[in-house]
Amino acid sequence: MNKLLKYTLFGLLVLILVLSSCGINDISSNTLKNEVASDNTDLVFGKLDTEYEEGKILVGYEDREEVDKIVEVLNGEISVELPQIKMVSVKFNGTVEEAYEKIMKLDLKGIRYVEPSYKRFIIDPEPVSDEIINVKNPKGNTIYSATGRGNEEFSKYLWGLEALNVEDVWNSGYTGKGVVVAVIDTGVDGTHPDLVGQVIEGYRPLTDEILPAGTDSSYGGAHGTHVAGTIAATDDGLGIVGVAPEAKIMPIVIFDTVGYVGDDEVAEGIIWAVENGADILQNSWGGWGYSYTLKEAFDYALDNNVVVTVSAGNDHTDQHLHYPSNYPGIIQVAAVEYNGGDYRTTWFSNRSDAITVGAPGVAILSSVPGLNSLGYEGYSLMGSNNGLYDVWQGTSMACPHVSGVVALLLEKYPDATVWQIRKLIEQGAIDIDEAGFDHDSGFGLVNAKNSVDLNLPEDGGLTFDVYSLDSWGYGIPGVFVTLKRLNSDGADYFAKSDYTGAAHFSNIDAGEYEVIVGGPDSNDRSYNGGYFGSYASRREEERQYSRIVNLTNDSSEVFTFTSSFEVEFDEPTVDLGQATVTIDSALYELIYGIRGSYDKAAFSTQTTYDFSWIADYVYLRVERSNVGTACTVNGTVTLNGYQIPVFGTFATDSTLTTVDEYGGNYWWMWWSLFGIPII
Repeated sequence: MNKLLKYTLFGLLVLILVLSSCGINDISSNTLKNEVASDNTDLVFGKLDTEYEEGKILVGYEDREEVDKIVEVLNGEISVELPQIKMVSVKFNGTVEEAYEKIMKLDLKGIRYVEPSYKRFIIDPEPVSDEIINVKNPKGNTIYSATGRGNEEFSKYLWGLEALNVEDVWNSGYTGKGVVVAVIDTGVDGTHPDLVGQVIEGYRPLTDEILPAGTDSSYGGAHGTHVAGTIAATDDGLGIVGVAPEAKIMPIVIFDTVGYVGDDEVAEGIIWAVENGADILQNSWGGWGYSYTLKEAFDYALDNNVVVTVSAGNDHTDQHLHYPSNYPGIIQVAAVEYNGGDYRTTWFSNRSDAITVGAPGVAILSSVPGLNSLGYEGYSLMGSNNGLYDVWQGTSMACPHVSGVVALLLEKYPDATVWQIRKLIEQGAIDIDEAGFDHDSGFGLVNAKNSVDLNLPEDGGLTFDVYSLDSWGYGIPGVFVTLKRLNSDGADYFAKSDYTGAAHFSNIDAGEYEVIVGGPDSNDRSYNGGYFGSYASRREEERQYSRIVNLTNDSSEVFTFTSSFEVEFDEPTVDLGQATVTIDSALYELIYGIRGSYDKAAFSTQTTYDFSWIADYVYLRVERSNVGTACTVNGTVTLNGYQIPVFGTFATDSTLTTVDEYGGNYWWMWWSLFGIPII
């Protein structure tokens, strides 16, 4: 059966099924289906169950003009506009929950998502103990040996350089020359003696300000300067030396005088860095809350062949909810210590099945802002160059070691893809912790010499998109998508579907995977309290499917969600008169303020009503003609095989009740249906 005939017959079917009556919009189910699907069906609302900034929302769009409706209803103003990823942020007076309430009442077309700006944090350094600093290195010297650590004034403290075997790479002629590392962090003190000449033009999203090369931009504190020194402190015999001493640092200030500037401003900084020549994005920060804005910004970098490194975090948990570290395609870095025995992942470092490698993250000496600098926070050592230095530890200190190694690799292989660079990092790592790939250090301790000596892998990197659709062919947002690796070592990948139902995986490994789709995320569709009640929070509506795929090149995979929805009623306590059972579109009613009915039938206790063909949010309602007596109608909904007791209560003079597990007390309690395929 061709597609045109199929949908013509479908339209006739639903026209027969739909009856009109007083108070119900006289509209065909096929028209109703198309109107609802083209409006808010695909709109994602970011969850509100973790910390976020009030007075700001981030709006992803397809139709830019529709954003103006949101700005107007919130009496807000546009803060950031990023056409590269079709995102606008709006500032307003009020709470995000109040903004959601107002937006849900709008007739919107072409809005992809609305989400808060989640709060994220610098991955704070852990305290350093003398016991950790004064240990022996593997060659038998104390950690204050200068062996393999360059010829700087404080080389004896730079045990991380020896652990990476980086001096042998310098001797081979690779120092990171020509490579730009964007330090997405607090600003960087470009006047520090070990960073003079190393800091190029950067960007301050908070003020939309271009930061001149070589200036002090350490707004927000010392963190970015410490990170920058580990990457690219100069090889001049004074102070310290970085892993890639001829790489350049591009400061992107996302922790400013106000703290974290917001996911929207960070996305702006990422895009600015990509468009102004960054080869690597260095990120030693993160937090909870899956942001579509950040995901799309990092995808923009990856799809434009910019390598992304991210700290795993210091929470000592085996987790998959820390972002940006768990977005697919990036290099996630754990912190490694050496305590006189073997290298191992340190106690505070987060664990994950998405860890790529570990790097030195304990007792790391690096540069900090000067006494008169914007970000001065103190110091433990002063060099003869009058530069200030301090010893910190954390995954924040591990990540820039890897960024430095990536800079060395990009000097040797300037045309390498993001995937190829990540594979060189993985293949050159020295196995530590458990044998083989593990959740502690991934492939092991990064090793610069091993990686630089490898040839570029020829095949294996690809882009993969997973589409989750309902049976009518419309995208389902908020679906969890996991690529679980089979028959090979390496990270599993995770993403969530966008408004089209697509989950995008950039620069991942070829190979065999179990693709698992589940959800959609009930938290994305549920807001506890206030205007929203707690609609669509029941787990019975969620579905899960899996499929084995062998990925060999850029490709996509489609999963069609289906659901079943059947209803039976008990005998009512009073005579309802002429009574009907109606399935109404919740979204149509929300958008247009009038009822739109998919199906209507006579009320009967002898009938099993099957509404499984519908793909929408729906209300189940009973309408009666006899009034004058309060009563309750009880029944059972069988949703995807789960039996749910339901009831609706008629007030004395009411003719209509919504039937659900709360007795219709929550007007916003609706059922999510995905339909069944029409054959």
